[in-house]
Amino acid sequence: DTCSMNQNFGLAGCDETANDILENIPSDSERRAATDGDTRQGAGGYSFRRPASFRIFRRQQVGGESSFDDDHSTGSVDTNLRSVMMIQSAGEDPEEHKISSIDRKKKEGDIYNISADDDDDIDPLSNDYVGVVANYFSVGLMIGGSTSLLYPVLIVKAGATASFMTASYAVVMVFWSYKIVFGFLSDCFPIFGYKRKPYIVIGWLFCAAVLIALAREGNDVDPRHLVIMFALANLGYVWADVASDGFMVWMAHREPIEKRGKMQTFVYSVSKLGQIVVNLLILVGFSGPEMNCPGYQPDPTIPCSNNIYVIKRVDPDLYANNPYSWCYEMCDDATFEFDLSIPEFAISICFVIFASLPLYLRLKEDKVQAEPRLEFLAKFWSQLKRKAAWQVILYGMISHITFGVSNAAKMPANYVWLDLHTFQYQIMVIFEKFFFFVGLNLVRKYALNVSWRKLVLAGSSLVLVFNSLYFIIIFDIWRNSWFYIFTDVSALFMYTLNFLSTHACMVEVAEPGYEAITYSLITTATNAVSPLSAVVSYQLLAFFPLLNDQESIATDTPQVRSQFATLQALVMLINISSLLSLPLLPRQKKETRELVAKGEKSSFW
Repeated sequence: DTCSMNQNFGLAGCDETANDILENIPSDSERRAATDGDTRQGAGGYSFRRPASFRIFRRQQVGGESSFDDDHSTGSVDTNLRSVMMIQSAGEDPEEHKISSIDRKKKEGDIYNISADDDDDIDPLSNDYVGVVANYFSVGLMIGGSTSLLYPVLIVKAGATASFMTASYAVVMVFWSYKIVFGFLSDCFPIFGYKRKPYIVIGWLFCAAVLIALAREGNDVDPRHLVIMFALANLGYVWADVASDGFMVWMAHREPIEKRGKMQTFVYSVSKLGQIVVNLLILVGFSGPEMNCPGYQPDPTIPCSNNIYVIKRVDPDLYANNPYSWCYEMCDDATFEFDLSIPEFAISICFVIFASLPLYLRLKEDKVQAEPRLEFLAKFWSQLKRKAAWQVILYGMISHITFGVSNAAKMPANYVWLDLHTFQYQIMVIFEKFFFFVGLNLVRKYALNVSWRKLVLAGSSLVLVFNSLYFIIIFDIWRNSWFYIFTDVSALFMYTLNFLSTHACMVEVAEPGYEAITYSLITTATNAVSPLSAVVSYQLLAFFPLLNDQESIATDTPQVRSQFATLQALVMLINISSLLSLPLLPRQKKETRELVAKGEKSSFW
């Protein structure tokens, strides 16, 4: 039979054909029981029918007239309708439906390969992408220079208190807690169609401008002003760092899951290399008399200081032998006879920044069109509600706020008990960065696919073991600066395991198109609690008043030792409590991708 259709596509004169079709639609019980030869059982409990001809009511040309006929179909109406159905097996609930779908994707490998592109692995040292590597090296220079210079300037030269040193470090690093702002700008507001390159260049130009302004302040810059200027310089390089993080995640997404993590550990290794270089510069440049001899005056026409706080910190033998000209002589704490000025230090970093700009400008990046902001944020919020995202964020915040609490009295104690001057301190920092660099590369080669939970458990436990050795120093069993350097460097080497595990899961959670904003949000969540950890560290000193300044620690009385040991034990107890958050951390990359694929969302928000 043939039947025609009116303009509204209603059935006209086809009542009998329509009835035949409706009568032949299988019921639910018939679908569940269907096991005929035309049915093929698929993975996950689904049945797939033989492909349909799709010729039901197909328009045919018969004698110049258009009609809808199925004379050329290869099966009955019943076969054609049922053959396009994918039916769920009997007894399968919706959750089983979701899990079986994930299992099928797991077999195909879809959920583990994040990028939809068919590009091969990207060579980070190629001409197109070496700018990303250069960016991380410059980041290492800035983060290492701005933090490592605080000890010689504040503790050694200015004699600052433990609380001031802790607060200064938190101020310098404060803009790490605002990375989400720069991630939002990078992903939502492309400049001339580029998401990454312009922000990298703008960030470094701003950083260089602040360093030039610092250089114009001269060598006698006020310590408080120095801290503020370093904080503003960090604002610029954090801006560039966030855009580069988005680039790094984009490149990491093109790695197969077995190798994913190599790109991330490589760029972080380069960052540590930059920190090693700048600490070598500080080691050589700031181990002279101006930085390490309180009250030292290179100009013999200027009289020695009469400030009581300065004189109290002068070497007693030096002052006794030369009560009127002590400030012109080099003390024993100075390693070299020359000093690098702060302006020279700032200009040195500016030189590297300007030399790297051509590499940033030639980065290979495809132009994109900005997505509507509200639509972009709505999609991003939908991603954040997934269990895979908020679980990783929550783990990072809890673990960092507890493991980040430190003994704020250690730095002034190291100076007065161990005579840890600038040269030895910078040697310690260099060893720290070097062994962190070695640890990252060992993990990159041998432990990319080891359970993250096992790495964190091992790393945290070993860090606490080495930190407990400080009790030997507290009770004067063996006070040796090189012994302390050994314990500190060993502890930081073990912390490499924690660092990698926390950051590796961020790459798996970030989705294409949202690389910078997702990575920056998770790092913001972890970095935002760092000032809170510093506040906790500082507030703990309120319960131990004898540990707040160098003069009282130098008395080394039984009360001082008792308070120091109690504080050290309390800090270690808080640190070990970070392991309570370990169940929130996925075990490895595949488990993280499976969490993302499940799409479970929080019903709370």
